[in-house]
Amino acid sequence: MNPPPVSSSARRRKEPAPCAECGSTSRVARGLCLNCLLNEGLGGDTCNPETLEDMLGKIDVRDADWRLGNYQILEEIGRGGMGVIYRARQRHSRRIVALKRILSYHADSQETLVRFRREAEAAARLDHPNILPIYEVGDNDDGLPSFSMKFAAGGSLHEAAPALHREPRRIVALMAKVARAVQYAHARGILHRDLKPANILLDGRGEPLVSDFGLAKWLDATSELTQTLAIFGTPGYIALEQASGSAGKITPAADVYSLGAILFYLFTGRPPFLGEHALAVIQQAAEKPAPKLRSLAPTLDRDLETICAKCLEREPTARYRSAGDLAEDLERWLAGHSIIARPVSAPVRALRWSRRNPAFAGMTALLLVMGAAVGVMIWKGEMATPPVSSGIAVLPFESLSPDNENAFFAEGVYEGVSTKLAKLSDLKVISHNSVARYRGAHNTQEIGRALNVAYVLEGSVRRNAGRIFLNVQLVDTRTGTHVWTESYDRNSNDVFAMQTEVAQKVADRLGAETSSTEKAAIQEPPTADLVA
Repeated sequence: MNPPPVSSSARRRKEPAPCAECGSTSRVARGLCLNCLLNEGLGGDTCNPETLEDMLGKIDVRDADWRLGNYQILEEIGRGGMGVIYRARQRHSRRIVALKRILSYHADSQETLVRFRREAEAAARLDHPNILPIYEVGDNDDGLPSFSMKFAAGGSLHEAAPALHREPRRIVALMAKVARAVQYAHARGILHRDLKPANILLDGRGEPLVSDFGLAKWLDATSELTQTLAIFGTPGYIALEQASGSAGKITPAADVYSLGAILFYLFTGRPPFLGEHALAVIQQAAEKPAPKLRSLAPTLDRDLETICAKCLEREPTARYRSAGDLAEDLERWLAGHSIIARPVSAPVRALRWSRRNPAFAGMTALLLVMGAAVGVMIWKGEMATPPVSSGIAVLPFESLSPDNENAFFAEGVYEGVSTKLAKLSDLKVISHNSVARYRGAHNTQEIGRALNVAYVLEGSVRRNAGRIFLNVQLVDTRTGTHVWTESYDRNSNDVFAMQTEVAQKVADRLGAETSSTEKAAIQEPPTADLVA
């Protein structure tokens, strides 16, 4: 950067006349001695002139037309442990930019200078619509490095989080783009390692921009900088392997964890782990699994809980294989499709718990063995009881009209209801081949015992003059009682909607939980052609 011209007024400020009372060169306003003013205000006996002079020497008073190289500084908009960020105007293009400048008291720190230049270098290598672009890198006339970048007028995700809290689709859409940007950086050999809501900015159109690559790590190189606690990331948003300080073990899975923590924060208003200080947060993450998303936000979809849990797994290999896979699952959820991730099964959870608690797990296993032995002894002494019935069998619907065409129609209505119920993962539905031989049978208790199901759905269909007449009954096979009955009189064109309604009511009666994806699958008609 070219140094700005020094005006005569600037020279006068740099070379003020010493104070007649104390000899200080620190002046404010119209030449008043700042040293004497503060000394008088604090009390002459309590203020050490030499210490006060040292403190005053660090004060950097800027005028309203302060410039850094080719930029006019408008206001300070952010400050961190390493640098300060200004909103500035480029002198020739008049473009508004964000200008980041290293803090003056870090000028002698080689480590901080390397980190500062690392951020500019890493971001400059990445050209992606959702990564904050770098415009210009250089040194100021005072020798301190700085770089200009796009000004994000929308603030950060941290600031926008309260407004986004009740917009899960908006959150997912934003984070899918962020995950794509992180995957782009990974593909070019760069890990971010400090992803958090404050480092995801929003432009004037609300588009996300990944920023602050100050802790970036090249995948094809090692760095001694990773050994200091000052740069290991932000507690609450970093993976356990990153908090341990083992730089060589950090993989793209660490950034995937951070993306999951940001998702968790946007949905719930807090990171997965909380504590009074950084070490307390890290200790919680090491000892406990991340809380379930819906334990804090019960209205959210189960698939979103599964996605967050997949990101926040403590073992890197158990997370999404890449940020791109996370983005794909988020995009699938937005489109109403089934996600790739699946909840961790109970046996896997038990295995992980036993690894963390070997002594207690051994005692539990011993008790289980003893309990099993006692159970076998009791079973041998008594007659074994049959297993508890579960699931539902949808019997072929009876046609109440003699013509073959209506029989085909009744078969179609039956198959539509059975197919929709089979799409619910929380409901066991007996296959068509198994129930076909019970067509016309009415002894539901016998059918329940034969198929080992707790419920049977049976019905009859009649079509006449463009209308459909459907009667359905949901029967408890253990008692023979009718749990639910309904009669429908609908236009023939409403047959698909009627099938959906029957399937949904049966699911509700049986208490089957349905995700948003499953609801969409139930409501989707098999064809738009009624004749077909």
